[in-house]
Amino acid sequence: MNWSRNEIEHLSPILEQVSADLAPVDGKHVLVLGSASGEVAFWLAEMMEQGKVMGLELDPESLEISCHAAHEMGLENVVEFLPAEKQRIPLPDASTDALVNEVIVYPSSVPTEFDQVEMARVLKPGGRIILTDVLLSKPVDPSVREAFQFIGLDYLCEATQADFRSWMGSAGLVNLHYIDLTPTLRSLWESRRSADPASTHQAGYTYLLDDPEISLGNGIFYLYLGAEKPKSGG
Repeated sequence: MNWSRNEIEHLSPILEQVSADLAPVDGKHVLVLGSASGEVAFWLAEMMEQGKVMGLELDPESLEISCHAAHEMGLENVVEFLPAEKQRIPLPDASTDALVNEVIVYPSSVPTEFDQVEMARVLKPGGRIILTDVLLSKPVDPSVREAFQFIGLDYLCEATQADFRSWMGSAGLVNLHYIDLTPTLRSLWESRRSADPASTHQAGYTYLLDDPEISLGNGIFYLYLGAEKPKSGG
């Protein structure tokens, strides 16, 4: 999903929430999963005089772009980008202060499949985890998936909010909090539909915005989740 510059500006409160939940960012070691072209990693690095941001990315082209940008920006001592593995984070246990997996504003084209247990493994005690995700809480036909892809919605996590609560608890994470971002994203998608005359796209918008079973707020949810690893016994 690629947003325009104006759309990203509309979504900037999501990133502001990330920085608020991580505050203070300076001095921390922050891991960004699915770092795409490096946008979130660079944004975090600009808040730091000390500390380190590491981005993991599966897509080789995006990884090359982010590494080149780090060199051009003179941030190579603060930001490091490495190739990701699909299901394992290549870091030791308890090695990072915070983990960010942001898939709404700057999604990777090749999402990883790390579970919450693996994410919690690399967090130091007291470390924070922040996820944004697009949840599909009800099964849909392949034709609906295809219609979504026509309008750019090519990533959906098949899960419910209850699933996430269970996964976070199983990983030993505590102080879980949610922010439902669905109304914010609905306004963007409504604006997109108004500006998009392509007849081949209309079915996707109808499913996403009008269908009583699977539309935004009924079957699909944009969610912000925060949690932390216990300071002891984690």
